[in-house]
Amino acid sequence: MRVLIVGIIVLALAVAGVATYLIKTFGGEEKVAELQKEAQKPKLRVLIATKEMRAGELLAANAVAWQAWVDEALNPQFISATKDEDETKKIGELVGSVVRRPIQVGEPILASKVFKRDKAGLLSGVLEAGMRAVSFSVSPDTATAGFILPGDRVDILLTHTHAREALQKKAKPGPQDPNAPLLVLQQATETILRDVRVIAVNQAVDAPPANAPAVPTTTITLELTPKQSELLITARAMGRLSLVLRSLRAGEDDPKRPAYTTDVEVSPFLSNITEILAEEEQKRQRAIEEKRKAAAKTAAPAPQQPKDTVKIFRGGKGGLSEVTTK
Repeated sequence: MRVLIVGIIVLALAVAGVATYLIKTFGGEEKVAELQKEAQKPKLRVLIATKEMRAGELLAANAVAWQAWVDEALNPQFISATKDEDETKKIGELVGSVVRRPIQVGEPILASKVFKRDKAGLLSGVLEAGMRAVSFSVSPDTATAGFILPGDRVDILLTHTHAREALQKKAKPGPQDPNAPLLVLQQATETILRDVRVIAVNQAVDAPPANAPAVPTTTITLELTPKQSELLITARAMGRLSLVLRSLRAGEDDPKRPAYTTDVEVSPFLSNITEILAEEEQKRQRAIEEKRKAAAKTAAPAPQQPKDTVKIFRGGKGGLSEVTTK
């Protein structure tokens, strides 16, 4: 019985303590005014996509919606509003805009991902500020068999036959060392541009749907700086251009690796031509020596040259004498 009474007293004291804390915390005019101010504070909303939108697609009113957002997580690039009239106005301004980059469901709409058609054409609207679009013809073997799509990143390789001519012009006059290593016979391939963004394949600025029929890739359009544009156009006149698809995962290029490869590096025969020729010359000399030795062993004795003999007859006891002449 006593235990029960003690428990009731402890519970009453705890309730009294909590009530006192609540009164001190939320009581008073200042606390009440603060709570009312917090309740009347405008709620922030951010415009998000309610459907997937592809590059080049027109933005429709039913493709976006407003969603409550936390002030601390607001990105300056987000399209946001705090009033109903602002929401209606901003959606009206966006409707009919062209999507510059693919937008996923639930993704906040960024002002940089859409543009008005009356301000720019489709392709010029896709380009970043200060960039240029350069197109050139490709084939399946120079464009990764058609697996390169808009938005991918690629390296540009140039294959040409000017390396040997350049080396010959730079060579010092006079006799050349026959044992000097061979650098290039005819072909050389160089990486002239790295990590370039593909903005269009044929005339499509977005990847085709999964069920779309395959269309051969004949033209690739790249986003380049003005200087890169000059490099690419010059390279196009020098030789054959090829595109190499880069991984989506970021990775650094090896700065120690030369950005070129010659036909001498590709061919084990050409890269070891000096040693091969020296070895072949040794084999030829050994064969000649072996033939000479074999011929010496099997050759018949040299015939004796006939000698001229003069017989001299002497009278008396001299008898007959023979004299041999050469």
